Amino acid sequence: MPPRSTYRLQLNADFTLRDAQALVPYLADLGISHVYLSPVLKAQPGSTHGYDTVDHTCINPEIGSLDDFRALAATLRAADMGIVLDFVPNHMGVGGASNELWLDVLRNGPASRYADWFDIDWHPPHPLMDGKLLVPFLGKSYAETLADGDIGLKADGVQLAVWVYGKEKLPVRPDDLSSLLVQHGGVEAIIAAHASPDRLDALISRQHWRLAHYATGADEINYRRFFINSELAGIRIDREEVFDHAHQLIFALIAEGLVDGLRIDHIDGLRDPLAYLQTLRAKAPRPIYLLVEKILAPHEYLRGDWPIDGTTGYEIGAQLTRLLTSAPGEEVVTATYAGFVGPSTPPAEEAYRCKLRVMDNELAAELNALARGSARLAWSVPKTADLTESALRRAWRELVAHLEVYRTYIDAQGVHPRDRRELCRALAKARETQPQIQPAVFDFIEHLLLGSLVGNYDPDTVAEIVGRFQQYTGPAMAKGLEDTALYRYNRLVSLNEVGAHPDRFSLSVAAFHDANRRRLAHHPHCLIGTSTHDTKRGEDIRLIISAIADDPAPWRDALASWQNALGLAAKGIHPNDLYLLFQLLLGGWPISGDIKGFAGRVKGAMSKSLREARERSDWGVNNSDYEERVSALVDACLENQDFLQAFHPVRKFYEEIGRRKSLIETVLKLTIPGVPDIYRGAEDWEQSFVDPDNRRALDFAALQARLAQPHPARDEKLILTQTLLVLRKAHPALFAEGDYAPLDLGPDRIGFQRRHQGQSLTVLADLSPRHASGLGDASSGATIIAGSPDRCFLVSLEGNAPTSPSLETP
Repeated sequence: MPPRSTYRLQLNADFTLRDAQALVPYLADLGISHVYLSPVLKAQPGSTHGYDTVDHTCINPEIGSLDDFRALAATLRAADMGIVLDFVPNHMGVGGASNELWLDVLRNGPASRYADWFDIDWHPPHPLMDGKLLVPFLGKSYAETLADGDIGLKADGVQLAVWVYGKEKLPVRPDDLSSLLVQHGGVEAIIAAHASPDRLDALISRQHWRLAHYATGADEINYRRFFINSELAGIRIDREEVFDHAHQLIFALIAEGLVDGLRIDHIDGLRDPLAYLQTLRAKAPRPIYLLVEKILAPHEYLRGDWPIDGTTGYEIGAQLTRLLTSAPGEEVVTATYAGFVGPSTPPAEEAYRCKLRVMDNELAAELNALARGSARLAWSVPKTADLTESALRRAWRELVAHLEVYRTYIDAQGVHPRDRRELCRALAKARETQPQIQPAVFDFIEHLLLGSLVGNYDPDTVAEIVGRFQQYTGPAMAKGLEDTALYRYNRLVSLNEVGAHPDRFSLSVAAFHDANRRRLAHHPHCLIGTSTHDTKRGEDIRLIISAIADDPAPWRDALASWQNALGLAAKGIHPNDLYLLFQLLLGGWPISGDIKGFAGRVKGAMSKSLREARERSDWGVNNSDYEERVSALVDACLENQDFLQAFHPVRKFYEEIGRRKSLIETVLKLTIPGVPDIYRGAEDWEQSFVDPDNRRALDFAALQARLAQPHPARDEKLILTQTLLVLRKAHPALFAEGDYAPLDLGPDRIGFQRRHQGQSLTVLADLSPRHASGLGDASSGATIIAGSPDRCFLVSLEGNAPTSPSLETP
């Protein structure tokens, strides 16, 4: 059976499997059916997230042992609960000294038994790189690092390794070790003989790896990475032996009955996602609940031929935010942004430009490799032998920049019609925007991707290039749109989210109903995620910020007075950054009133935002002076009494609207088709900023105490979440199998019924700006199980089921 609901837990050294086990009674009281755990396999030491797996065969010792995992599962089973587990098939953590597979590749090069387990190009164009692996982990140039004494030899038992900064282990080739042992007699003598930089450099030059500054990776990386992270190396999960090795412990946990479901991380990174999922289903020791992390474009639907239960629900979170963002406010909000910041690039154009920028910089090496491979293919047949690598690079770059989905899924079965449409649309735009590129170049790419190449082209090479293209478009979109463009266009940052586009301001009630019906028909057990470890702002920050659209006038009128109150502290700060900061303060100011640590959290969010935007600072080249001035501005905002006196009335005004929106979202999330996921702590007001803030420690003991003795005014969301989760537990078939019947209440109200075998659940919510009127009485015989101070929503249950507990709020 699919979960009724899930609760996401982030495991690391500060929150272990034993901590999760201690939390089970609280989660059971809350009404959760499954805990949804972040990756549990051994990760890099100190990992706070677990996505940098270094060993697939054991549990991460920092979070516990296999026995600890079994104890957690047993405690959950005793409470009639289970586990959904996050799994990473795309990449492994590399660097450091913990990944034995990677270390073997470094030691033995192409001769390593694991050389083809990783996605490595052993013959890159650099004349000194043939048969070598680039290791771009240095903070300074190789020459400087060597001269500074940060590189040295150390004994590793009977082996020998170069160490950098005392943490990066780079094994020496067996041939070198053998010859040096003959020459010097022992490893200690070898180390002494290579104390000078020149002798050490001569040894390093013969290795299967090349040390380099981290920025070198952007231009010369020769292994597939996770996006632009050189410390996460792609693995060839499409190879049977790699698949079997990577899944051995996971399948053992499933076979033992400890795991009921998997969430597959970054499905778009795989060469052939469909084949992977089919293999997973076939080899899993028993049927499981299966989700994929897949970011869908606003016009894109999840593929129907994937053997899965759904996505992790980014798209549903985006729909809920837009449903609760008032459409009539768009014009004033847009004008207010333009009036404060000045002219800005439209979101679609910004995304296009940012994708070009990231391909010219952080993802240049991968684009160059795609161009080289396609040029070699073109040169293999006389008809296309005149095409140049440079022209192909420019054409690929333009095509990727115009593609509106994260990736296509061309495979051995051919091109799906909707992938064909996406590619043809992007190719048409590329031809239009780059008319100086010869049509024959685009013709070749089009025929290559759409399976219509005529001539004696090697089919394996064609498949390789198509695969490389499809594995490249996702990172280009992620880094161009998600991690750059979404930090530049700050009109209403509640709309700037994973799986969303900031130019789409709101969603109509009719469109929301259509999405729910479609989900029920095709993926009724899809996860519904409103906050995740990937979201840039927690769900309640988003809804408080979106409240601006309900009544934009107070926001518009306050901006200049806030700026004036800050005086010199705001001088020299770009208005777009100031506009972002005001929104973060507005949405992030703790509803609880406890602002301990708040300044540091805002500073962290602003620093990351500046670097992601890549305009006035960057990850590679930090503008520390500007970042420090922004940090000082945050302090000024929290210390300047004139600012605070002007700020708080406006903040409280929008906070009240945002809280009402949050309660509506909670009701909808827990009653529409799908499986609601509660991100750690989001049963309460969730006002986290982007990671790592959304992984900070939570006071679960306080939450447990509040759930046991809730305060109606303070704990509205907590009470409401529990009430509806308990309702789902009492009537699982109604929510899992019940139909979805929209009620026609006009554009500003939403209503629907869930019906199953004589039971009927009715949900009504008023979406009108500032909620000027109530809904009236519930229908005769209905049991009101949820309400709010201003009656912004009602939920009623009818039928042959026992009545649910009543919830009253003041």
